[in-house]
Amino acid sequence: MKHVVVGGLGYLGVNAAEELHGRGFQVIIVGRRGSETRRPRITAHIKSMGLTLKLLEHLRAEELKALGGDVYHYLVGIISGSLEEFRRAHVKLLGEAVKAAGELGARVVYVSAISSIGEVRGVKPGSTIYEEEEHLNPEVHKHYSYHGLTKAEGERLLRNSRELRGKWSIVRPGLLIGPWAYHPEWAAYLRLASMRIAPKLGRRIALIHVKDVAEILAEAGEGRYDGLWVNAVAHHPDMSDIVREECKQLKVKCATIPVKPLVKAALALKPLMPRGSPIAMMLELLSLNYEYRSRILRREWRGLEDAVKDFLEWAKNYGVKP
Repeated sequence: MKHVVVGGLGYLGVNAAEELHGRGFQVIIVGRRGSETRRPRITAHIKSMGLTLKLLEHLRAEELKALGGDVYHYLVGIISGSLEEFRRAHVKLLGEAVKAAGELGARVVYVSAISSIGEVRGVKPGSTIYEEEEHLNPEVHKHYSYHGLTKAEGERLLRNSRELRGKWSIVRPGLLIGPWAYHPEWAAYLRLASMRIAPKLGRRIALIHVKDVAEILAEAGEGRYDGLWVNAVAHHPDMSDIVREECKQLKVKCATIPVKPLVKAALALKPLMPRGSPIAMMLELLSLNYEYRSRILRREWRGLEDAVKDFLEWAKNYGVKP
């Protein structure tokens, strides 16, 4: 079986490639031309596994179809930009992958985000949220950030597609942690650990080990979740829990500092934040403070201790120092 990972030159992509390759599948990584220079370590690692790397100037249906995939994993995503840029990444280019897969009779697995759920009207902040029975009814689900808005639009495009004949699934991960996780938030957590400060937000952070998501993508590629959308969140720690675990494993003492007044002040500024900024998405999730669960995914999640351990080992091996 041939798995095509579209947008695979990224943090989740490299982990998904490892998982699929380890299961004996043929894997093709598709990226935009120039992305290999921005992510040289990921590119080198993918090549070291002997996987095919296909760099395209534009993601068009005919080029994706020519790859002859049995499964197309769509991982393309951005966290900042204009509404037009968000729609291009999360909706328009997804349509190209859907068209290619439909003509081949292939399956599409769309990596959305927990932010696609948005605010659920009539549900109080802090409530537990499972997969909705009616897919993202726009009269029920309200979005503030462009990220959540366009991820939801991408989900609806896939949900309403006829050419796939039901061979599609949607995976909504929370914040990813684990190998290759050197995103800005994890750089910040490492910096806080080095300063021995663990800010206590009094808010949940929807978290999941990236290896758990990679396994879910492989299962989705086998058709296990066809016609379904799943919330992929394993834990809901406070920021202080994450940083204190880092401090524990780094064998340093950290001071837990409550910052609820600062969080409250930041949330009051949400209406002033550009809707296309990552801060807008972060404040939207913090203000909702939902606990995301899944009725569909039945599995043993990797714990926070293992997730932090795997991240710190990767950081050490690649010379990333707190």
